[in-house]
Amino acid sequence: MRLKIIKTTLALSILTGGILINNFTPSSTNIVEASTIKGIVTASVLNIRSGPNTSYKIVGTVKKGNTVYITNTKIGWYKISSGSKSGWVSSKYIKKTLNPIPASTVNKMKSLGTSKQLILVTAENESTRNVLIETYEKSENSWQKLHSYTGVIGKNGMISNKHEGDYETPEGKYTINTAFGRYSNPGTKLTYRKITSDSVWVDDSKSSLYNTWQLASQNNGRWNSAEKMNIPQYSYGFVINYNVQKTPGKGSAIFFHIAGASGFTAGCTATSKTNVVSILKWIDPTKNPIIIQTPLNKISQY
Repeated sequence: MRLKIIKTTLALSILTGGILINNFTPSSTNIVEASTIKGIVTASVLNIRSGPNTSYKIVGTVKKGNTVYITNTKIGWYKISSGSKSGWVSSKYIKKTLNPIPASTVNKMKSLGTSKQLILVTAENESTRNVLIETYEKSENSWQKLHSYTGVIGKNGMISNKHEGDYETPEGKYTINTAFGRYSNPGTKLTYRKITSDSVWVDDSKSSLYNTWQLASQNNGRWNSAEKMNIPQYSYGFVINYNVQKTPGKGSAIFFHIAGASGFTAGCTATSKTNVVSILKWIDPTKNPIIIQTPLNKISQY
């Protein structure tokens, strides 16, 4: 749920979250950060400062083993939040908690069918907003990992039984065939549809056009609410084919798109603009691309 059009009135709702922070390369896999990242304090007591060097005053402390969330970076420093505390800490004493999925795990999956491209979105648990987004491609009979990116999902995490307005990202395996954007095609091979000021996505469960892309100018009473698509977060993205049966109340407008500044989405999956465009250019519809979104404890189900 982003910007909504309710009859003829515009109402602002929750936007989506995350900003590109930095790049680093563990082993051979490139991980690109985008949004708040979870970390663990490794120092016995770590000072929190008002700015990113030791000349700034100490505004608090965190202890070894405390969980923090990284929201920004400067060279050698992380801006973190931990409960009611926030400020800058030395990056030397924070261990990021990313959980990459090895290609060997993907090679054991039984549900991938004829797909040769996979986007795997994993969360530490059902309630976290932060996810790891990994791309894999099948060559001959073996899956290989290509890239990893960090991103964000719904404000309330992931759920297997999604409902409209719950701010949860749906778990499951979904197909991909339509990309979108407010500008010209960035180079994707997917069917590309350009967003205009007239573009909306119907979220009225009682409408026969529920969970479909429509033109606001052609409403004529056919729906009572819809989400405006001409927003910065949708500058580039693709449709995750969730609830294609249009089951009333099961959720609508589930996309993979550019992250905003809030640190979460209303049910979509989001990462930086650079990451979204890179993934769009990589996706090849002839390779039956799919996206799997799951908490780590459920990955064996696939």
